[in-house]
Amino acid sequence: MTDQSFANSLNFRRPKVILPVPTPSAQFQRVQPGVPDSQLAREATGLLREFSTPLLFNHSHRVFFWANEMGRETGQSFDVELLFICAAFHDLGLLTKFSSEGDRFEVDSANAVRQFLEHHGVPDTRIQTAWDAISLHTTPGIAAYKPIEVELLYNGVGLDVLGIGYEAFPSAVREKVVAQYPREDFKAQIAQAFLHGFEHKTQTTEGTCNEDICSHFIRNYERSDFYEQIRNSAFQNT
Repeated sequence: MTDQSFANSLNFRRPKVILPVPTPSAQFQRVQPGVPDSQLAREATGLLREFSTPLLFNHSHRVFFWANEMGRETGQSFDVELLFICAAFHDLGLLTKFSSEGDRFEVDSANAVRQFLEHHGVPDTRIQTAWDAISLHTTPGIAAYKPIEVELLYNGVGLDVLGIGYEAFPSAVREKVVAQYPREDFKAQIAQAFLHGFEHKTQTTEGTCNEDICSHFIRNYERSDFYEQIRNSAFQNT
């Protein structure tokens, strides 16, 4: 099967309710130093500037620079522009403007990037890589078997939020990026951003790391228990 026939065979399954992704105002469409200067990157940065928060703006950029450095160290070729787009969009689903009633916030973010890239005529295979990268960025054990951009985003997020790989990461790069994109009270603020992103749909966090946020912050929250779900299945043992 050729690349083109494979692309044409992809059958995207779309949300029932489409949350429109706006085009940011021209004054917000400028990239930061070190970010690929393309129309896609300018508009993605514009979305962060106009519709996101300083917390997520800085976090998204740090994630990109961590992931980009990790990619550079592998010596493999990767799509730097697409990696930035993924970093810019990966947490937009935490914002009310991009948040659906019943999907995981990661899926809302991924659906937003698909809409954005389709609007710009990006090939389907490239769109699917972005969708996978964003939808899987909190899910362990899978990204390493996907295209490298998926793994790089996952690892970039892991470094910025959890400190995974901190000691091995080049300290000069780390210090430069943090100086440009400060982590002011980041640990507390990102936890609150997660909470506000899905406290209205806690059922979407079941079986994910996000359920820990619900358990920590929501009074009397009862987390799901996979073992008890097995035991309480309507089927009878035979």
